[in-house]
Amino acid sequence: MSKWLAMVLAGSLLAACGGNVRTAEPVRYDFGSPGAPIAEAGTAAPLPLAAIEVQTASWLAGPAMHFRLAYAEPLRRQSYGESRWAAPPAELLEVFLRRRLAPSASSFGGTGCRLQLVLDELEQRFDDPRQSRLVLEARAVLTPLHGSEILSRRAFLITQPAATVDAGAGAAAAREAVQALAADLGHWLGKLARETPALVERCRS
Repeated sequence: MSKWLAMVLAGSLLAACGGNVRTAEPVRYDFGSPGAPIAEAGTAAPLPLAAIEVQTASWLAGPAMHFRLAYAEPLRRQSYGESRWAAPPAELLEVFLRRRLAPSASSFGGTGCRLQLVLDELEQRFDDPRQSRLVLEARAVLTPLHGSEILSRRAFLITQPAATVDAGAGAAAAREAVQALAADLGHWLGKLARETPALVERCRS
């Protein structure tokens, strides 16, 4: 066998073996089951919602899980190399809120107002090497289903300590944070319904 042919065969064998090597898939996280729907406590006439929509800042548009070493590089946004969200955070949050706020959103596709959220921040922030917290920032706007008139708006800032300093703990803290956001949204909508009966009628029309 010629030297040239031996080299070709060896290269083919290596290529075949290399094609069977599997690289580790990133671990993918979501927000888990939303649990029992949130009723608008104390609301005789729940605020009807026809749609819940979540948008996001451009830096949160992908599935990357972000963290920040605030104690060392406060201006640097980083992401985990071997961990991802199962989908972009806005998509996960929209599905979560639709299910969590089911009593308010039972009329999807019918009459009701539109609840729009902008997710401005979702990151695991390390204040020192031994502890971290999940920071969630969002803005909510209530509008008619058709039209852009702002009926009410509110900003939310939620921080949730993480049990350990890894991506899994960050994901668990994110679940607690979105649970808290859903609860705050439910209380806000309930308060609007109780204190502004005309708004309830506006959403029903």
